[in-house]
Amino acid sequence: MKAAKILHELEKEDIRILAAVELGMKKHEMVPIKHISFFARFDLEETEYRLDRVHKIGLLQRNKVGSVAYCLNSEGYDVLALHTLFSKGHIESIGPSLGKGKESDVYRCLTKDNIQVALKLHRLGQTSFRNIRKFRSYVEDRTHTSWLYISRLSAKREYEGLNRVYKLHLRTPKPIAQNRHALVMSIIQGEEISKFDELNNPAQHFNEIIREYKLFFSEAHVIHGDLCEFNILLNPDDQILIIDWPQWEDWNHPNAKELVTRDITNLCAFFKKKGVESNPDEIIQDILVLNPKFRTNL
Repeated sequence: MKAAKILHELEKEDIRILAAVELGMKKHEMVPIKHISFFARFDLEETEYRLDRVHKIGLLQRNKVGSVAYCLNSEGYDVLALHTLFSKGHIESIGPSLGKGKESDVYRCLTKDNIQVALKLHRLGQTSFRNIRKFRSYVEDRTHTSWLYISRLSAKREYEGLNRVYKLHLRTPKPIAQNRHALVMSIIQGEEISKFDELNNPAQHFNEIIREYKLFFSEAHVIHGDLCEFNILLNPDDQILIIDWPQWEDWNHPNAKELVTRDITNLCAFFKKKGVESNPDEIIQDILVLNPKFRTNL
């Protein structure tokens, strides 16, 4: 991982200048040098030296027209998140990739106690911006947002959701720590069920997922919000694991019925291809009545 290698080459002053750029990005797409100098508490000469240094390393983007200004790129943001996670002892070393998707990268890591954990870096890009605005409540009302900050909100949201559902001790990853766009959780073992041509026990898996969904809803008051064959893993012991929780919503969300309907419809459609017949409308109703709010309206 590029950022992990770069981190070892940096001086504490380099981290400080990156953090200053990050602070400036709360109000500026490209942060002027005088603002970076103020936030870093460096004089102008030191600020320019440090900015030039980390820019050459590849951690900043510099504007090409007008007065000189900077913003973090994805590697710079990775460095800041990793620096904090290393400093707080949440991870000790980063290993190989566990998977890459459109909106995240996941790596195998070790803690200082030699325990394997997963590091998930949220990477929400412009290609998915319309869906982000439409389906993610933590973004829709914000006007000035950078892609890095939206990724940070996504990681924070997933961490909160995992904390709510993990208390039930079901088949979800254990959340360990979150900083910026990075989330540390228990190791993820398995393959997406979408990758299996055949499942050994499709009806059993389907029933188990529905059972867990009802428990998420009734006990943690959580709707997954993006349940489909790409967010359900099957481990080597033929057990399911439900992952990817940044789109979760509370069971009292104004669109709760629509969100549950989408989740269950997706699930039933996939398992129908695997030979499992079900009644989505009946399952949706069985879930919704677990919330007293819906009992008189169904």
